[in-house]
Amino acid sequence: MADAFELVALALPGDVAPESLPATARQFIADCWPGMSRSQLIARARRLSLRPSLRAYRPGAPGEIGHFALTLTAGMQTVSLIAHLRRVAQRRASARSRKAATASRPPVRDPRQASLF
Repeated sequence: MADAFELVALALPGDVAPESLPATARQFIADCWPGMSRSQLIARARRLSLRPSLRAYRPGAPGEIGHFALTLTAGMQTVSLIAHLRRVAQRRASARSRKAATASRPPVRDPRQASLF
């Protein structure tokens, strides 16, 4: 099962001025909120006709914040953002792990009885 991530913050690289962003990128940033999932982030970008690319820049351990390079392509213009995403604990177990947990197992054998078999 893929890791679940939630947005903590979006940031611009240090060499990019906020005024230089295209209107659709500014609208995208305004529409994002802390706590939205990675899939919501990508879907929001696609809804605004932006082509998003999310790549791990500095991934974090579970529960910690990782830095991701979010590249938005609007027509011929490319916008680079830094997305701070937190890896969220899995909410439910996969069907395979549930099946393995409830599967019937043979009883543990006593080593003293090994000569009987």
